Amino acid sequence: MPNVNLLPWREKLKKEREARFGVAVVAGLAVAGLIMLGVHLYMQSLISYQQSRNSYLDGEIKLMEQKIKEIEQLEDKKQRLIERMNVIQELETSRPRIVHLFDELVLQAPDGVYFTSMEQKGEQVTLEGYAQSDARVSSLMKAIERSEWMKNPTIIEIVREARKNSGSRNKQKQTVSTFKLRFNQAAPKATEEEEA
Repeated sequence: MPNVNLLPWREKLKKEREARFGVAVVAGLAVAGLIMLGVHLYMQSLISYQQSRNSYLDGEIKLMEQKIKEIEQLEDKKQRLIERMNVIQELETSRPRIVHLFDELVLQAPDGVYFTSMEQKGEQVTLEGYAQSDARVSSLMKAIERSEWMKNPTIIEIVREARKNSGSRNKQKQTVSTFKLRFNQAAPKATEEEEA
């Protein structure tokens, strides 16, 4: 039998397979690199898109915060204007009431009662004055209680003191009752409805 040496052929085939394997590995690495590069670029584009959206949203949030501040300032201005309008309306409504109060004080004050000062805080009125006797102060309080424009009289202080009678020529001393009383201003229901 003849001796055939197949060794160079096998080695050649082995080298070809190694070369093909090397090309396949290089091609695989190149494809894997391309895929990795594609994935990286895709992720970068997603990140940059999201960052642009975030910056747009940040800008819109700042605009909305400015608008909210403007709205809050407008609400404050509106509230102040409403309070001013209420004060003006209250003054307009109470203007005729003070006239009625003075008229009523003049009508209800008995003879011999003189007022020296009057102070009003809200609905509460404080009167100071003097009368010829304690009975006249009592009559004044009863008249205030009967009035539709004044309610709940309370005596704060009443003091008997001697004063010079300025009206007579002989300048005699006269004993008077100096008083301080408080009452609430009121308005009849019919008058309040007419004013409204």
